[in-house]
Amino acid sequence: MYKILVLLILLCSCSNNLTEEDIRQEEYGELYATMGCWWSSQELISPALFWCTENLETELISGYVSLAIEEDLQGEQFFSICGRDIILNSGHDLHDNLIASITESAYNCYDSYERNLGNEFDWIWDEPTNTLQLIWRPDRQPDKVLTLFVEEQQESPWVTGRVYYKTGYFN
Repeated sequence: MYKILVLLILLCSCSNNLTEEDIRQEEYGELYATMGCWWSSQELISPALFWCTENLETELISGYVSLAIEEDLQGEQFFSICGRDIILNSGHDLHDNLIASITESAYNCYDSYERNLGNEFDWIWDEPTNTLQLIWRPDRQPDKVLTLFVEEQQESPWVTGRVYYKTGYFN
C-alpha cells in the first residue's frame, strides 16, 4: 500500500511541469500555423495595433492572409482580414464567398466593427494577453475557433504570432 501511495504522489507531481505552450494548446487547441507579426509604435503612420501576415495553407483558411486589429480616427477598434486569393472554409457560405471574391487575384481587405458576441462570426481582442480569437458558428456544425497569440514586443517591433485551432469550443 505504501508503494502505491508513493507512486501516485510521484505521478501527480510530474504533471505540474506544464509550459506556457502546453497551457495555450490545452485552452486554444493545436498549434496550427505561425505568422510574422509587427507591433505598431507610431499611430500617425499606421492605424494598426498589430498586423500579422503569412502565406497559409490550412484546412480552415489558405492564401496570403493578413490579420490585424486597427483603430479608426474616433479610437474605435476593428478587426481587419486582408490578403490575396484567400479560401475560407468557415461553414458559412456568405463569409466564405465574400472573402474569396474580394481577394480573388487582388490584395483586398474586409473590416469588421461588429462586437456583439454570439453571432455567426465573432472576433475578440484581449489586449492584456495579446490574443485575438476568431469564432465561426456554422449551422449544425461545431464552432471553429482560430486563436492568434502575438508575442510581446521586445527590441524589435517584429515578432512571431502563433495560431491555434479548435473546433466545438463554444457548443
